[in-house]
Amino acid sequence: MDRTVIYYFSATGNSLYTARQLRDAIDGVVLRSMPEELRNDEIIADAERVGFVFPMHYFGLPMVVEDFLRRVDVSKARYIFAIATCGVPFMGTPFIALNKILEAQGRKLDAAWFVRRVSNYIMMNDIPSGWRISIREWMARRMMKKITAYVKAESPHSVWEYLPEAMTKFRTEWMGRKKMLDEDFTCDGEKCIHCGMCEHVCPVGNILRPEGKPVWQHNCTECLACLHICPQHAINKGPKTEKRHRYRHKGIQPKELLMSRNVEE
Repeated sequence: MDRTVIYYFSATGNSLYTARQLRDAIDGVVLRSMPEELRNDEIIADAERVGFVFPMHYFGLPMVVEDFLRRVDVSKARYIFAIATCGVPFMGTPFIALNKILEAQGRKLDAAWFVRRVSNYIMMNDIPSGWRISIREWMARRMMKKITAYVKAESPHSVWEYLPEAMTKFRTEWMGRKKMLDEDFTCDGEKCIHCGMCEHVCPVGNILRPEGKPVWQHNCTECLACLHICPQHAINKGPKTEKRHRYRHKGIQPKELLMSRNVEE
């Protein structure tokens, strides 16, 4: 049995980098991708300590993460923890939702944390300047040292999650628009070089390229991985993103975000 397994979901690298920080600081940690694990018929967390690292989407769990959590068996775990990377901490209910799912197995979170990093949701705000990103990275490193100590000691930790009813309602309305979430994605045919990165990075296989350019299949989870990974900035989501910057955590290479199932196919 692996001593610690950390399941992660990462569209632009924040959560993958966070998971790697724990792996590098704690002996015996194994990282596993949630989208990749969803390919398996069974998902059994074969570890004494089990962690989940993911971004917040619309103040809650990303759709991929919610699907994964409903399938993973954590019955063998002694200590369960979760980390939500986000642009604005505490405004959301990811851990409340996660605990509700774990209750079906008679389990609950032993510890949870928000780690503030850079939001990739550029339909709302542009990516912050380099010096602001550096400050957030410095603060995140300090936070990760504290989290590492808690995980090593298997200590409990809880966090505030503000306005749970309002945040849950907002996310539920977003989920109700699932079939329409990719309707305002566009690709500039003059910029597109048909590299396929957008197709390969999609965690749910929502992008096909029958003629080279991406065509979205209306099963989008709005993670924005395709928009940010495009090397030509050819992909936009509505007019607001056209002049805004793209983002990827500087410690993560584009190829590390690709789904192996998509590349193999």
